[in-house]
Amino acid sequence: MQLNAITWGDDSAERDNNLLSYFISTESYSRLLRKEKILVVGRKGSGKSALRKKLEADFSSENNTHVINISPKYSSIRNILNEKALVDEFGEEIFFQHSWIRQMLLDCLCHIGHSAKGKYASESLAYARDIAKQLNRTSKDIVENISEILGRIKVKAGNLGELGLQLEKELRNVAEVEPLEHHISTLSKEGAKFVVMIDDLDLGWDNSKLSNNLLLGLLSATSYIKSISENIHVLIFLREDVYSILMEHTQHSDKFRNIERIRWDKSQLIALLEERIRFNFSNQGEDAGEHLFDLVFPQAVGTHNTDNWLIERTLSRPRELIQIARFYTEEIEGDQPDDKVLKSCETTYSSWKLDDLCAEYSNQYPGLSEVFSYWKTQFLRYKYHLKKDEAHAMIFQLFDEVHINQGWFNVLVAQVNLDGFLSILYEIGFIGDFVLGGEGGSKTFYSYSDRHEPRFEEIQIHPCFRKAVHTVDRIRTSPSH
Repeated sequence: MQLNAITWGDDSAERDNNLLSYFISTESYSRLLRKEKILVVGRKGSGKSALRKKLEADFSSENNTHVINISPKYSSIRNILNEKALVDEFGEEIFFQHSWIRQMLLDCLCHIGHSAKGKYASESLAYARDIAKQLNRTSKDIVENISEILGRIKVKAGNLGELGLQLEKELRNVAEVEPLEHHISTLSKEGAKFVVMIDDLDLGWDNSKLSNNLLLGLLSATSYIKSISENIHVLIFLREDVYSILMEHTQHSDKFRNIERIRWDKSQLIALLEERIRFNFSNQGEDAGEHLFDLVFPQAVGTHNTDNWLIERTLSRPRELIQIARFYTEEIEGDQPDDKVLKSCETTYSSWKLDDLCAEYSNQYPGLSEVFSYWKTQFLRYKYHLKKDEAHAMIFQLFDEVHINQGWFNVLVAQVNLDGFLSILYEIGFIGDFVLGGEGGSKTFYSYSDRHEPRFEEIQIHPCFRKAVHTVDRIRTSPSH
């Protein structure tokens, strides 16, 4: 098989028509299939949407199980966050809690109601069928539901505070929680099962108080929905950084600590590549045999085994590994692996990964791209391994010469908080904390893989970013040109 004919799949799990053909089952997947968790947490590109797609297929195959997907569009979230009444008067967690309860209950009733066409219908099933008919099979968008509840509650009060002790009762009334809950509960007792999966919550999220209340309301709603029936299961897929921020803003974080955190080890990531290789060869009518990885990749890159070299250049996430594999095979001519081609694609991949990192943290740390633009030009050919005083000198220069009118950056500059800036670089994965010596030898700790309190006595720029910021390949004694 010509290696440049390999297709590694779409970046978006939703658009990858072949995903289920090469899906890698993990312990995370097994726990979620057993409904042991309600929160799935992982960084961008870690495989949350792929998990959701596989779970949807498997839950849908179970008898009398209704799978409901809620994935708000970017425009939906932005419309909510731009609504003046929510910003000024009504955008509290409890308001969004009842909005989400209504959304989930309506979606469940619509789904079972539509599937009940032509069947004998009990009172509750007939109710669900009527709702499905009224709403034309699908429930209202979250924006429509929020607008409806907002309109009703504004008639009663100028803001939520005016409702006092009657607040929750009034919200339940305007959201029509009682009748919706009654019929869902009845249908569940009759044997119906519901799995509600909510994804893409970071689209439009901007780390504002309102956007965080919107998501905290969802978490509260999920706890409430769970109490209605054991036959209703909710799965929320959240980006890890968004989850961490939400836990800082709730007094009930202990309720949401039992999460499924997506982590990949080397063997799983290589298996992910191999399954896609097998799929491609099979599609071409060729038997790939046993040594799938070696059919496509060289044994070594320089002095490094290729599997280690590849994994070191990712933040242990599938999408990154697939991207570097794609860059590599697109440049190959023929059917034989080529270490020179793999090495040469590292620069393109590294630049892609740095842009991806800036996009991932654009809400928490807007202006990151300007930081790295400066880094690439002013710290050209610096070493990737730095002692604290060397790193501090670079950051001090950066603080003095880079002007980013963003709150997070201005505070660091005003305080000359050099370690605070290093902490952010560590958090996002750009640097690791190098710890010298000990019986286990030296080790570099990264935020995405280890629980570790960094000291920053020495740091290393992550291998996947070194080409993008033009570091030298060897460790030198000083950060000079």
